[in-house]
Amino acid sequence: MRDSIKNEFHHVMIASMNDMKQSVNLLQHTLEKMPLGSSYKTPEETDLTSIHYEISRMQNGIEQLHNLYLLEKNELTFRLTDAYLLELIEEQVISHDVLCRRVGVTIKVIANDDISGYVDINLVSHILDIAIVNAIRYSDGVIQIDLQKTEDGTKIIIDDNGRGYPEERLQHFSEIIDQQDFSGLTNQMLGWYYCYLVANMHQNREQRGWVHLNNESVLGGSRFEIFLP
Repeated sequence: MRDSIKNEFHHVMIASMNDMKQSVNLLQHTLEKMPLGSSYKTPEETDLTSIHYEISRMQNGIEQLHNLYLLEKNELTFRLTDAYLLELIEEQVISHDVLCRRVGVTIKVIANDDISGYVDINLVSHILDIAIVNAIRYSDGVIQIDLQKTEDGTKIIIDDNGRGYPEERLQHFSEIIDQQDFSGLTNQMLGWYYCYLVANMHQNREQRGWVHLNNESVLGGSRFEIFLP
């Protein structure tokens, strides 16, 4: 009986998460079709901007919880495909164009070449989504995404010109990665940890992917680095 309930709960969880994702996607699509206001922010436009940002966060939160649940059950699909990473970045930038215009943020992409790599397109696109939404929230109007080829793989650097990460959050993130200490875990920290797990799933010989956070942004704010071997 107990095993039957567990099995039913598993299917309920999957169905519920898929339903929530569809509802949030519909809300976001509806918001993006609404006309943008003038440069002067009315109270209504300010409210719409906040709603748009929170829906983007909610969308990412549901997706990462869904994938973490599947990962725990060893059911998360991980499929490597030869992909051009600049295309993945540009797709994410375009997907957030309306939100960026609402909040007054400009995203600049730097890439000498459209570097290809064997990655899980859906998972890497999702961690780019999380990193960009986070940068939009904390930037002061400018974000720069730098795609670099390294000796061991590819690095994607997302810089903003905000206030930077609080040192205690950087320390907490290091403790989660190094010691698996999840005490005091916040939703934002869970999102960063999820990004780390996805990057770490990518492996080439002895090299594994990683995510680093620091305040070494060339724009003076925070930096989110993704390495894929």
